[in-house]
Amino acid sequence: MKQAAAGLHIQFVYDVPAGRVTFVNAAYQRVLGGNPAEVNAELPALLARLHPDDRQFLARYWQLWTWGQMPDEVEIRLLSEEGANRWFCLTPGYEQTADGRVLVGGTLRDISAAKAYQTNADAYNARKNAVLEILSHDLSSSFAMVEQIADFLHQEVASPAESRVPELLRVLETTSQNSRRMIRDLIEVEFLASANTDLKRSRVDVAAVLRGPLDQLQQGQELLGQRFTYSLPTQPVYAQLDVNKFTQVLSNLVSNALKFTPDGGQVHVAVEPGPGSVRLHVQDSGVGIPAAVLPRLFERFTPARRPGLRGERTTGLVLCKTIVEWHKGTITVASQEGKGTAFTVEVPQADWAT
Repeated sequence: MKQAAAGLHIQFVYDVPAGRVTFVNAAYQRVLGGNPAEVNAELPALLARLHPDDRQFLARYWQLWTWGQMPDEVEIRLLSEEGANRWFCLTPGYEQTADGRVLVGGTLRDISAAKAYQTNADAYNARKNAVLEILSHDLSSSFAMVEQIADFLHQEVASPAESRVPELLRVLETTSQNSRRMIRDLIEVEFLASANTDLKRSRVDVAAVLRGPLDQLQQGQELLGQRFTYSLPTQPVYAQLDVNKFTQVLSNLVSNALKFTPDGGQVHVAVEPGPGSVRLHVQDSGVGIPAAVLPRLFERFTPARRPGLRGERTTGLVLCKTIVEWHKGTITVASQEGKGTAFTVEVPQADWAT
C-alpha cells in the first residue's frame, strides 16, 4: 500500500540558473496528465492553473525556497477543467552543487480527498457548536424562567397546612437549576475537548470558514431573544487557522455576548482585513463590564467572571486567549457599563512567514 501511494507522488528537480526541470518521475503523467519528456514546455500552462489567491503567496515561497531558506510544506490549489480545485501539498528540497548551481526539488502529492474530508468535518463541527449554543441559550433561559416563577409562587402564594405545594415548588426550582447546570457543563465539555486537541493550522479564507456558523446563529436569532447580525469582507482574506478551534473562540465570544445582552438587544460579528492581519469583532449592546475588572478579564481566576443576565454560567476567556495566542494573535476588549462590550481578535494574515 505504501509503495502504491508513493507512486502517486510527483518528484522533481529544478535547475534554478538554467530555468528548467531536469527530472520528473512518471507520477507526473499519472497525476497531472502531463508528458515527463515535455515537462518544460508544459510548465507555463501548469503554473497558469494555480488558484489566483495562491499565486502571490507561492511567489514569495518560491523566493525563499531558491535562497535556501527552507520554508515548511505548503498547500496549493490547481484549477481543473471540472471546476473543482485540486489540492496539493508541496514538500521542498534544496541543494547547492560544488560549482555553485542551485537545485530545488521536492515531492508534490494530491491531498484533495483529505482536504475535502477536513473541510466537511470542520463545517460539521462549526454547525454543531452553533446549534448547541442556540439550544443551550434557549433552554437555559426557559429553565431560568421556570426557576423564577417557582420562587415567586413559593414566596407569594399561601398554601394550606400540610400541602405538598411548597415541596413541589422547591423540587421544580432545584430541577431547573440542575438542568441549567447540566446544559452549561455539556457546552464547556465540548469546548474543552476541542481546545485540548493538537493544533492543526492550514491556510484558509477566514470569511468562508466562519460563514456557516454565523449563518446558523442568525437563523436561530428568534430563539436567542436578541438580534444577531454579521458582516464579512467581499474579497478573500487568508490566515493560518485551526478551523475547529478558531470557530470555538467565535462561539464562546458570541455566547458570552448573548448572556449579557437583554432580550431585544443586538449582537454583531464582523470580520475585516487589517494591515497584515485579519480581525474578528464581536460587539453587543449589553450591560457592559465594570472598568475596575477589565484589566483582569483574561485571568484564570478573574473577579470579572459573573453569571449572565438569566443566571447562566459563563465560560472563561482564558481558553479563548490561549487559542488566539496559539495562532500568534491577540484578543482585546473595550467596554462601558450600560453601553455594551466589544471583543477584537486579531491574527496574522497568511503569507510566507506564518
